[in-house]
Amino acid sequence: MSACARWWRRIGGAAAVIAAVLACTSAAQTAPPVTSDAASEAPRPPTHQPLRQNQPPSTPEPTEPETFTGDTGAPPYTVVPRKTQLALFPCSQCHSVLPVNPVPRKLVNAPHAAALAHGKGRMWCLDCHLADNRDSLHTINGTPVDFDQSYQLCGQCHSARQRDWTFGAHGKRVAGWTGARELYSCTHCHDPHRPQVLPRAPGKAPPVRAGLAPMPPHPHQVPPLWQRLQPGAEHAATGQH
Repeated sequence: MSACARWWRRIGGAAAVIAAVLACTSAAQTAPPVTSDAASEAPRPPTHQPLRQNQPPSTPEPTEPETFTGDTGAPPYTVVPRKTQLALFPCSQCHSVLPVNPVPRKLVNAPHAAALAHGKGRMWCLDCHLADNRDSLHTINGTPVDFDQSYQLCGQCHSARQRDWTFGAHGKRVAGWTGARELYSCTHCHDPHRPQVLPRAPGKAPPVRAGLAPMPPHPHQVPPLWQRLQPGAEHAATGQH
């Protein structure tokens, strides 16, 4: 047999072996798995963490809006009225004959504050004053508020300060710290149109009460108190034995 014939025979035998291996592999992939019992045929649990269910959260049922009734645990108090101290009150004596102009604008020749330095330019007069009744204020939701209860408006934005004021850590009160609490309102100390408290010079020192004579100078140096309390210290201080 020639060398070429022997080479072709080897090639043919190797091809037959490769074809047989491929046939066995294909049969193993298509044949159903051999199970020993019925339990092994149950679906296997996933070996990976399931993806998050991207579903919108459930919307709660609508409820009635709650009304703020005061800080829980605050001791009872009354507020000093201030409406009678306002020089231009009632406001209706002028605004009852003036048309309502709700457009924010610069006030010209106004008898009261023409510049509102409150809220860094984000507030307008009618944000607090009731348009159809200038003798009353109003909350954010439009509830009328009396001028003597203006602290309710302040607490809408300054809730932490109002809580401190309610419990007594901020502001001032009438008389001492015993008995019924009567608090000064926010507008007693803060101008609502310019609430920032500007620096001011301190007051004069109180005068010396009449009838108090100055202490006479001591003829010699007095030892400290802890030395005077020791036994025999009175003799050491005077030089006597």
